[in-house]
Amino acid sequence: MEKFIEIIDTYLLNYSTYKKGKVVFECDYGELIFNKRDNDTLTLFGIYIRPEYRQQRLCENILHYLIDKSENEFNYLCVQDVLSKILYEYLLRFNYKGKKFNNTKKGFIYKLK
Repeated sequence: MEKFIEIIDTYLLNYSTYKKGKVVFECDYGELIFNKRDNDTLTLFGIYIRPEYRQQRLCENILHYLIDKSENEFNYLCVQDVLSKILYEYLLRFNYKGKKFNNTKKGFIYKLK
């Protein structure tokens, strides 16, 4: 999880320097793809966990960390590209801090504020 935390911290710290579009970060455990679109929504375009690291609650921990780290800077967290049936079903039942993701045409949206 530490590598994913470093990725998230790096992206958030340097957010203003990235151009609009996709930003891909890879590490030994998988990859996170962000999609910078606007300033009120933090968009996680894709999340990939390598098979040997799955079922270790990494996705849950990543989402919790993203929510905690971004709730003062953004109004929404969007998980945009959900191709995996497992991730899709997980986001449908996700609940953190008494809030859930809403499945919209833009992706799964979690209201931070």
